[in-house]
Amino acid sequence: MSSIRSAEQTYRQWSSPILLELKEREHQLTPSDREALQNILLERRLINSGNPHGSDRRKTEPGIGG
Repeated sequence: MSSIRSAEQTYRQWSSPILLELKEREHQLTPSDREALQNILLERRLINSGNPHGSDRRKTEPGIGG
């Protein structure tokens, strides 16, 4: 695995839980911060969007997530 790929994987492992925690506290954020968080969550596919049966819906692995 390249060093760039390894660094990106480490970043995602650390940042995803932080972003999901921010999602839980989004009511405390300013409207512009909430919008930025929403955009990041959609881009990172950490939240479900679109057709619940479509290919764009995030799949959860058994035993992980909801």
